Amino acid sequence: MALGLIAVLTVVRLWVCSQFELIGDEAYYWRWSRHLDWCYYSKGPLVAWTIWLGTQIFGDTVLGIRFFSVGLGSGTLLLLYRLTRRVFSPRVAWWTLIMAACTPLFVIGSLLMTIDPIFIFFWLAAATSFWQAKDSDRVGPWVLTGALVGIGMLAKYTNVALLPSFALFLAWTKPYRVHLRRPTFWLMCLAALLFLTPVLWWNARHEWITLVHLQERGALDQAWRFSASEFLEYLGAQVAVYTPFFLVGILFSLIHGGVRRQAPVAYRFLASLVLPLLGLYTLLALNDAGEANWTAPAIMSGLPLLAAAWLRLADRHRGARVVAAGALPLAGLAALLILIAPAVRIPKVDGLLYRVRGWKDLATQVERIQKEEALTFVIGGDYQCASLMTFYREGHPDAYIPHRPGIQNQYSFWPTYGPERAGQDAIYLSRHDRVPDELRTQFGQIEPARKVWRHWKGRPVKPYYLFACRGLHLTTE
Repeated sequence: MALGLIAVLTVVRLWVCSQFELIGDEAYYWRWSRHLDWCYYSKGPLVAWTIWLGTQIFGDTVLGIRFFSVGLGSGTLLLLYRLTRRVFSPRVAWWTLIMAACTPLFVIGSLLMTIDPIFIFFWLAAATSFWQAKDSDRVGPWVLTGALVGIGMLAKYTNVALLPSFALFLAWTKPYRVHLRRPTFWLMCLAALLFLTPVLWWNARHEWITLVHLQERGALDQAWRFSASEFLEYLGAQVAVYTPFFLVGILFSLIHGGVRRQAPVAYRFLASLVLPLLGLYTLLALNDAGEANWTAPAIMSGLPLLAAAWLRLADRHRGARVVAAGALPLAGLAALLILIAPAVRIPKVDGLLYRVRGWKDLATQVERIQKEEALTFVIGGDYQCASLMTFYREGHPDAYIPHRPGIQNQYSFWPTYGPERAGQDAIYLSRHDRVPDELRTQFGQIEPARKVWRHWKGRPVKPYYLFACRGLHLTTE
């Protein structure tokens, strides 16, 4: 039944993912894949390598970009089922699988090609490998676990949190505490950290820009302050992407004594995967809300605890069965809506999907105006806009972002418009009706804005502003 459910979800997701347009981050990572490297401005190289492989199979298409997102999403469900079956039982594993398939963020993550499907897959792969390694004195299983942690770090550096999580479990569980004094555990850590070698090498040659970026993303470059509004925003986002039933249920399962007494080793293992990461981001949210998806691996690791606690309560209390009978169908309906909404028109939902609609239409308008006005190249107002214009224009000609000193994002490492384009005209595309000061100094004349709309199936989605920029006289180094 589990394999059948995963197979059906895979087929449906493969169809759905090809029916709607890219979001800005997907197009941005696709551009990374056209410039393969050992590391990038904000992330490791694995997302670019994965997209490159997909486009080698299916071409520079939406399916080519998203194919492995669907595959990794299905692999994550299979890993979660197998891990839960080993630590608890087939019954708990089945309901864990159902809940994972109904969690909004994981539904979205299985459709979009971002770092999350890769990262969460390797998080669970490493956790599953560690569960086996803990019962072995052989070096192989421990080194394999470290390698899986390391590969996951090449997608998202947060995967390193598995190492303190594993250490916490070993220290917390007396029969396994001896591993902390054996070389196998430390070889696992070394194997994981070795995968950061190309990342460190790349950053040493690029001003350690990734460390700067990570500090800025976590608001660690600012003075610490308590912000109730930021924390409430964090809580609201968590409830929205995981549903109240799953989020509150996981927290309840962590403090409820039933699973802890019935299966202490399993409880400590899963709690060790949840608490460090969830605690860290909750603490950071007192200063800055961050992104809702940052806690995803902790929540995914907590679903088996929720299933085990709920089934134990449901066997004893009618109220638990009533709550689940109401919550699970609602979560399933929300998951179904999220799954099909991007591919079809649903009243009162369309407005929420502006990020995946109208980009091809906008690119067509840009191409037409380019031709009419004899504008040589395109500048996007931000990296997402520039990436989408590169993908959706015929032949995928490069679009740029405004040239500024310093490192802004990955575009800063690629060739920009320079002396070879002196005297040429450009079209500047932005969400705002004003032009950056940099462009005013780089071009001899900038014509008034022309307002256009992104359309999807004949309906306006979002307005954009086009500016004809005449006579480039910028000299770049």
